[in-house]
Amino acid sequence: MKKYRNIIFDADHTLIDFDADERRAFYAAFSEAGIPAGEAEVEACWAYSAKNWNDLGLNDVHLPEVQAGYHEMYLDHVRALFDFVEKEYGLNGRRKEAQARFMRELSAPSQPVEGALETVRALAEKYRVFVATNGLSAMQRSRLSAFLPYLSGLFISEGMGAIKPTRAFFDKMLCGIGADVGDCLMVGDSLSSDAAGAAAAGMDCVWFNRRGAVRPEGLPLAGEITALPQLTALLGGQK
Repeated sequence: MKKYRNIIFDADHTLIDFDADERRAFYAAFSEAGIPAGEAEVEACWAYSAKNWNDLGLNDVHLPEVQAGYHEMYLDHVRALFDFVEKEYGLNGRRKEAQARFMRELSAPSQPVEGALETVRALAEKYRVFVATNGLSAMQRSRLSAFLPYLSGLFISEGMGAIKPTRAFFDKMLCGIGADVGDCLMVGDSLSSDAAGAAAAGMDCVWFNRRGAVRPEGLPLAGEITALPQLTALLGGQK
């Protein structure tokens, strides 16, 4: 593998576990409403959230309407989510409080993906390490708090006015890093956002294939890993 000076990680599903965080936030929301919810209720809400995210088109980050309205669509998603929760389980007249608690809990320091913190800490001794993520600025910064001491920069779409995989996001990020694209390596789980965006910008990308999906043809990748500690070995003795 070629030598790099800057390693750029995606956040959700790469460094931090959004699914675990969202489940935790549902438990907190039910507790705020005084509802003794268990695993079945939380799993039903989590499944609805995934479906609604897809139905709203938020997975289709290449669509112009999603790129233009991503952050407002995210808030629409949360409102629709609590329409569902209220209809299915009732919220004891505390919908506003439960939804606010959900957002606070989702903004709390995140559960790292296995091996993520150790990998970032080790790489920060040899490289400049960055995170590039779509999302709300205050929420993502708080969720990534455990990683901040090891980062040389954090790029969040809301503050940048553009989302991955747009060229505008990558151009602004490269300007912020102050580096040539050839000195940068993107690491992420999303082929449509991380890998495709990096490829369009001329940047190498390592795919974090955490769930063992079939590797697609035609999309250039500098490498593939199934666990984050493998990245250190893949980079070898680079400095």
